[in-house]
Amino acid sequence: MSILDERYRRPAGGSRNRPHGNLNTLRVAVVVLFAILGVRLFYMQIINGDEYARRSRENHILQQNILPTRGDILDRNGERLVDNVGVYTATVVPELLPDSQAARYQIYQKLEQLTGVPALNIQARVKQSEDNETAYIAIDIKKRLAIDEALKLEEASTDMPGVSLTVTPGRNYTAGAAFSHVIGYIGPQYAEDYAVLRKQGYQSNEPIGRAGLEARYESDLRGRVGFTASEQDAAGHLIKALKSRKPVPGNTLKLAIDAGLQNYVAELLADTLDDPTWRARNAAAVVMNAKTGDVYALVSIPSFDPTILAEPETHAAAYTALAADEESAALTNHAVAAAAPGSTFKLVTAAAALENGNITPSTSIDVPNKDLELKDEKGSAFFLHDWRAQGPGINLYKGIAYSSNIYFNMISCGILGKITGLDRDFGRGADILGAMARKFGFGGPTGIDLPDEADGRIPGPAWKTQHYSGAGYTADDRNWYYGDTCNMGIGQGDVLATPVQIARMTAAVANGGKLVTPHIATEVIAPDGKVVRTIKPESKTVPVSAEHLSEIREGMHQSVQLDLGAGHRVTETTRVDVAGKTGTAEFFEKGVKKQHGWFTGFAPFNDPEVVVTVYYDLGVGGDKAAPTAGRIFDYFMKNVKR
Repeated sequence: MSILDERYRRPAGGSRNRPHGNLNTLRVAVVVLFAILGVRLFYMQIINGDEYARRSRENHILQQNILPTRGDILDRNGERLVDNVGVYTATVVPELLPDSQAARYQIYQKLEQLTGVPALNIQARVKQSEDNETAYIAIDIKKRLAIDEALKLEEASTDMPGVSLTVTPGRNYTAGAAFSHVIGYIGPQYAEDYAVLRKQGYQSNEPIGRAGLEARYESDLRGRVGFTASEQDAAGHLIKALKSRKPVPGNTLKLAIDAGLQNYVAELLADTLDDPTWRARNAAAVVMNAKTGDVYALVSIPSFDPTILAEPETHAAAYTALAADEESAALTNHAVAAAAPGSTFKLVTAAAALENGNITPSTSIDVPNKDLELKDEKGSAFFLHDWRAQGPGINLYKGIAYSSNIYFNMISCGILGKITGLDRDFGRGADILGAMARKFGFGGPTGIDLPDEADGRIPGPAWKTQHYSGAGYTADDRNWYYGDTCNMGIGQGDVLATPVQIARMTAAVANGGKLVTPHIATEVIAPDGKVVRTIKPESKTVPVSAEHLSEIREGMHQSVQLDLGAGHRVTETTRVDVAGKTGTAEFFEKGVKKQHGWFTGFAPFNDPEVVVTVYYDLGVGGDKAAPTAGRIFDYFMKNVKR
């Protein structure tokens, strides 16, 4: 027998002893504990149930977003174009206000003393918020509080449940109005915005990019929102801090734009807008790298103070005046808005005719008079008009150089019974020309990194049938006529293009057929200085032979170099070797015939580096736009670091 067997052997006839006393004690303790809990629950739920329910309602788990510093915007040389500032705002969260209307109105009156906003206005806004079931969203009572106002509100808010001082990111647009259409502005969210943005973690008082690069690169510039979560009582006093996350500043946006050039072009356009001969109301200019699409300057005049749009309530009178000014249309970015391109479009017509094989550079006609009388398809008299009598032997080079309308009528729509245009059927000829225009990027967005870019318009027989359908139009309205193709060939009629599209087409001619995508931003840079991504040049090939593009470039060169060239006045303002094309597009406004003025060109001629496109809503291309372009070329070559 082992020692273990001996030690644990049960006594003979005996039984195992159990701890009955301890077990009974445990049973009694459990019964007593449940009795205590039952009494406590009865006390809390029955005796003091209303009181605890009230406390539960009045205590809140409050999560507050900490808005990050918005990312910088720099020009190509690292010059800052915006400053970040804190915007102090008096806010009210309706659901945190006292239940008593009398107590609420005392708060409204105190806010009136501190901010100047009438108590009745505050009361009405709170009621509207509650009626809309958005009482949980903070209402901005007054923005841009002065620092002394903010300090007084911060101190007083401890005795005003539901009232607080918030600080949100704001911008000072230090680069000035010259950049208003490029940079855009940040502004408040509206109801339709918040319905979408709240799902992305936006707080209702968080500003968003509303135009320009601020809108286009919102996700980069915004940064990552931080937050604090805490339990507070009805008076807004902290009960317990729960958790928090620090905000991450937004990324910096570096641009291809040169601030000095941008300001120079803006001043130049503003100074030349109104002259005794052509009192233009608006203008635009695009300066772009001919090979990469980097935009060195993009200007639309008139411009505006971005602060007016960022805070329309604060600047109500100025905002109303801007919005109502339809004549100058200062709020429109005319660099990406469409207008009739006039003779700048003849470069597309030349490419279509050369590729189609219906002309060679030596194909010529005589243009002894400004008007050429013909018979249309119905036998009725029809006139082709030129802007001057061009003389004998007008070939492709002189046609481009002199900007001869009749020459380009001939190579697009033909001269009935004498010379065939792009096709014997002028409707098919229009389709051929339209196809070439689209290959040069017309009729759709260029892809420039700005919002609200217009598509422009390339018409044709199918387009006209669809466009002129419905009530008020006849079958004759929907027909495509010989004159439609003639007008299309010289950039008139229903053709529309933007200055950015014209600049892009010019770059393709200049660089040998590479259709670049214009872009303003070049880099997105993280707060630690590392490059997040580079906006690399993008392009596609225009299917026009190198030989034909060379022939078009020669015509553009002669336009500037020849004394009778339509673009010769460029040489009055620069010694840079420029090749270019003017445009004077006729249009009717309230029954009065007017003209847009264009110039587009590149330099230097032998190694194209930069494209300049200038547009005035009123003017003659050769007289008004060309000298302005010359000054821009001159400034660029002397001052812009490439």
